[in-house]
Amino acid sequence: MEDVHQFRVFAAVAEHLSFTRAAEVLFMTQSGVSHQIARLEKGLGVELFTREGRTVALTRAGRALREHAQRVFVAMDNAVAATRQAADPDSGLLRIGASITACQYIVPEALREFRESFPSYSLRITPGDGPAVTQALLEGALDLGIVVRHQRQPKLAYHELFEDELGFLVSPLHPWGRAGKVERRELSGQRMILYNRQSTTFRLVEQYFVRARAELRDWIELGSIEAIKELVKLGLGVSVAGRWTAQAEIEDGSLVWLRLPGRSVRRTWAVAVQAARTLSLAEQTFIGLCQSACSLKIKSRR
Repeated sequence: MEDVHQFRVFAAVAEHLSFTRAAEVLFMTQSGVSHQIARLEKGLGVELFTREGRTVALTRAGRALREHAQRVFVAMDNAVAATRQAADPDSGLLRIGASITACQYIVPEALREFRESFPSYSLRITPGDGPAVTQALLEGALDLGIVVRHQRQPKLAYHELFEDELGFLVSPLHPWGRAGKVERRELSGQRMILYNRQSTTFRLVEQYFVRARAELRDWIELGSIEAIKELVKLGLGVSVAGRWTAQAEIEDGSLVWLRLPGRSVRRTWAVAVQAARTLSLAEQTFIGLCQSACSLKIKSRR
């Protein structure tokens, strides 16, 4: 491998499984990307991708290199951050992972105040659902992760932010919305509009339906709570969400939030970090700012 550039080109193609998309992300020509991959394969003496028409897939060797490449980039990020911080203790890189919901409702206020306290710090926000953020924390690819704590990961420490309760979000024209209550016997017949299947919230909803002896037969899966709310307003289905994420719509009457029948489903939001790591002052400050933002903003909207 001649240089890190080849590594980055490979990583881009491996992520998108597209030479065209990798070229766009890297601001290269497609032929340039193909040339770099060809030189890398020749240098390693192995084939990294299979190509059938427009379909690109990783070979077994390619999958192995992708796994190690991720570790290399994490190590490089850590080395750069450590070097900068050694030269200037007030500077560094803070890598944060959070769901789209957390990015919209929790992170902005904390980031604004963090920038005032640590103006020389670089920030990298990576959107991702709980399981993906947890894995990235364990691999060292993130410093902090805002997650819904479902099952404790022993290698992580959790700094709690707040607890919320899940309920049904429905249109005021929906029979449940007009009645002001959920008919448990009608659960299986509802089209659900739910957050990403890979998310902890989706898993909690699945578990609730199992306990309620209802089938989750028909659902639409989206990665944005804002998009979910719009579909519910249009009467295309019902959703399950925390009340605080739709407080404005509940107050203006465009949505109705109803408690789940039976045992309540609650979520604990937290900032997760590697348990064995000593937190920097910047990390401790960001966690504290998130806790303050949730205390003042989120709890008042529950």
